[in-house]
Amino acid sequence: MRLTRPAGWFLLVLLVCGNQLLAETIFTDTAPATGTDITSYGRGSVMVDFDGDGLLDLVAANDYMVNQFYRQLPDHTFVSANDEWGIPPHNRHTWGMLAADFDNDGDDDFYVVNLGYPGERNQLFRNDINTLGVFTEVSLTSGDAPIWPRNFSGTTLDYNNDGLLDIFVTSPNFHNFLLRNDGDLVFTDVSAAAGFVEEDAFRHCSTGDFNNDGWMDIAVGNYTGPNYLYKNNGDGTFTNVAAEAGVESPTFNFGLVLEDFDNDGWQDIWAPKYYLELPAPGTSQIFRNNRDGTFTNVTSSAQMTGQTDMGHTTGDVDGDGYPDIYIGTGHPGFKSFDILLHVEPDGHGGFATTDMSDSSGITSNGETRCHGMALGDYDQDGFIDIYVNNGGPPTDPEEQLQENFLWRGQDNGTHWVALQLTGVASNRTAVGARAYAVTSTGRQVHRILRVGHGFANTDSHIMHFGIGSDEAVERIVLTWPSGTVQTIFSPPMSQTLNIIEPSAGVLAGQVPNGADLPGAPLTLGRAGDDITLTWSASCSAGDSDYDVYEGTLGDYASHEPRSCSTGGQTTETLTPSAGNTYYLVVPRNSVWEGSFGTASGGVQRDPGANACLAQSVEPCSGSEE
Repeated sequence: MRLTRPAGWFLLVLLVCGNQLLAETIFTDTAPATGTDITSYGRGSVMVDFDGDGLLDLVAANDYMVNQFYRQLPDHTFVSANDEWGIPPHNRHTWGMLAADFDNDGDDDFYVVNLGYPGERNQLFRNDINTLGVFTEVSLTSGDAPIWPRNFSGTTLDYNNDGLLDIFVTSPNFHNFLLRNDGDLVFTDVSAAAGFVEEDAFRHCSTGDFNNDGWMDIAVGNYTGPNYLYKNNGDGTFTNVAAEAGVESPTFNFGLVLEDFDNDGWQDIWAPKYYLELPAPGTSQIFRNNRDGTFTNVTSSAQMTGQTDMGHTTGDVDGDGYPDIYIGTGHPGFKSFDILLHVEPDGHGGFATTDMSDSSGITSNGETRCHGMALGDYDQDGFIDIYVNNGGPPTDPEEQLQENFLWRGQDNGTHWVALQLTGVASNRTAVGARAYAVTSTGRQVHRILRVGHGFANTDSHIMHFGIGSDEAVERIVLTWPSGTVQTIFSPPMSQTLNIIEPSAGVLAGQVPNGADLPGAPLTLGRAGDDITLTWSASCSAGDSDYDVYEGTLGDYASHEPRSCSTGGQTTETLTPSAGNTYYLVVPRNSVWEGSFGTASGGVQRDPGANACLAQSVEPCSGSEE
């Protein structure tokens, strides 16, 4: 369904719910104080809210030890939740964990990537905490989800844009697997039909949309040969375009990470290299996206270094708006110091990196065998924290076991805003959602929501925008996986906003001539079939009264008065009538506001004038939600 409008009518459909670091981020290890300093044979990490209490919980995946789940308490300490949540005491070789709402019922399930020793199939658990108090293993009824070949890593994507979250799994001695979500937690192996037939030494992987065509792509590191960059063709198949893209970078690749390092809206690529000895015979590599399907190797100008990049991830941990690189130098034979690299554009078409490892405090606990690291704001202070999963393989228990770290990011004076997304037409977790914030200085900060990143980690699903010394965000433009575009004007800073995807058919954006909405935005919320409209004065004091009209889409002459405010902030709860309903919120001007945006004298109002602008919002109709 598309909205139509008479000629000359301007329509705004809106759902609202300094690139310089002020001071370097300092991290302190709160694991001992919070009860998360377990010893383990660490692999991937998880930081999500499993029980829906608004607090991020933690998981430490383990190689031949029980995976450890920790529930966060209101005082930001943690307690073991394995027994409480019914986690089976399996000593499997788990390498990663993907936590997301695979059945779109409002809570995060989890998929376990096991290394595939005899009897160690992958596992799928349904989240029944809010009904039964536990997770329920559904592997045996999940179709092809419990695949058995050795699996090294995994990630998620809605590859066919059907609103169901699919799973991609790598194998170090077999082909990769694409598992299509058919609903009700049943998955079908479509690997061969999708084009995943090559067998190679595949390692870790990531997802993104490197060519900005609206279809999620997959990048996979190859340890003994060239990397693979799978372009989603939009018809259920993928094509490896690594060679023509210029990102093959053969051998020693322990992953291949899609990340927009320069905030230009095009994802670049980082190839972490795992060398077996130090000093390393080469370096990890970084490639800038040329926006034409190809990449330029800018490794030299970025002064990338070489080490044992086994654990790895990316994310903006210092709040300046640019993603950073965290390297866990895990090695079965020796420990090394972890590395934290600050990345930003160098002004010459490449990237500049600054080693923040020592100054940030992440080396203060000594050398590690770090593998997994999950990012998120566990203590809700607006600054990103890192849960680090340490430890080597269980071949030498006394030597390989190591305590985990919970690095708490301290306040460094940067400004921020965050989004908690809920998909409706899109997958409920909103994996694949992309957004950019336009700050008060005009620069853009780009983000994408992913599950399965780095060493098969699951970061917090909250989309966090650090904007450095810039003081405000003028707007956030959000593209949902369904393709719906939504603009959030003047979001309040230092808050996490709950954003629900607009219903199918909603247009969202700016006034057609590009002008921003003056003043405070209209906010639309939804509870069941009811919607709430909340607004405040957006012009001068004399223009602070509003009329709410209800009408039928496609017949704008049908709109009739529904309610009227008398100034100040007002919230109206409305139950849409049957059919395709819209609501028009009209600020009263010095002259009466008539139909179709004309003044009482019949003169068409200029959409670019310094006057209040009419706003129209469309609720869902009938039972679409």
